[in-house]
Amino acid sequence: MRTADVAIIGGGVIGCSIAYHLAQLGVTRGVVFERKHIASGATGVCPGGIRQQFEGEAECRLAQRSMCFFEQANKILEPEVPFFLERSGYLFLAESETLISRFRRNVTMQNQLGIPSRMVTPSEIFEIAPALVCDGILGGSFCAEDGFLEDCDGFTNRLLRCARNKGLELALQEVVSLAREGSKWRVSTATESWLTGQVVVAAGVDSQSLVGSVGVNLPITVERRRLAYTEPHLGNLMHPLVVALERSFAGKQLLNGVFYIGWLGETPGSDDLSFIEAALTAGATLLPLMADLPVRRVITGHYDSTPDHRPILGNIGGLDGLYLAAGFSGHGFMLAPAVGDIMANLIAGAGRDPLLEEFSLQRFAANTSAESLQI
Repeated sequence: MRTADVAIIGGGVIGCSIAYHLAQLGVTRGVVFERKHIASGATGVCPGGIRQQFEGEAECRLAQRSMCFFEQANKILEPEVPFFLERSGYLFLAESETLISRFRRNVTMQNQLGIPSRMVTPSEIFEIAPALVCDGILGGSFCAEDGFLEDCDGFTNRLLRCARNKGLELALQEVVSLAREGSKWRVSTATESWLTGQVVVAAGVDSQSLVGSVGVNLPITVERRRLAYTEPHLGNLMHPLVVALERSFAGKQLLNGVFYIGWLGETPGSDDLSFIEAALTAGATLLPLMADLPVRRVITGHYDSTPDHRPILGNIGGLDGLYLAAGFSGHGFMLAPAVGDIMANLIAGAGRDPLLEEFSLQRFAANTSAESLQI
């Protein structure tokens, strides 16, 4: 039987951020469990978008704090190869008054928090992205501070390396069960067991089954998501990350000329070809040349989504020492630095951030209704 003070289940960006921040607080008798390799799940297929434009004030505050970390990542983490934060902006497009009104409410709230987002007209959209065809577009919202960090894998591995340099361990083993054992938790893998005072479940889509073994039902569903990457194309044609919710399209041209393309709706078929056709057809309504761009590869991943598209963070009532950081609905990478900091302080007993109340599992137990927050 091995022992640790804290066990973190999940070697994605959330788990590694928690490990990093725990180490910074002096909690070094910990272990990160990962069944494959670091960033092998959703983090490994994340394109790297980082934004502060959210509909919820709490998410905006997490995003602001995370952006501060990303801006200083090279100084803080001292990677061998510096990370590049591209300040390309996020551009949300709308073709209905309903969505324009929604964006306007969001921008008002974001500005009150200090986020420099703004409403944009079709002529201003043309100034930001001249190659876009704005037929039917009434306007949108834009934040030039939002950006892109393509090396999600490298960023995640660097967080863990910093934690391991201070003493935390990595166990490349799949956790098969959790069990209460007196005042502690038994974390069992196929080959060994660990006895630990605290457990953090940050295992993405697998979080549901892990906490289900101790009688907790998480309102998490698994959503399959694909990304297409095209052959490189000359010219800076889609510099900001463009999101057209009403066309179920999201995409950006990367620094090497490759377009990454996401489809936000239901794919008419389960195969990659159906996805590619739907995504490119939607993208071509904004950038016609996209209809003829060869797709080089398709990457598939899974979102751990909640009914209100907000994460579940914090401890679980009645189960002392068990914590959750799951249900990120595709927003894990961009919120990871702040989430890691907040969770580490909670686990280490250094303080409970008021933002945790917004993301408590109890919001579902109380049958509270919330508008689906998908932006």
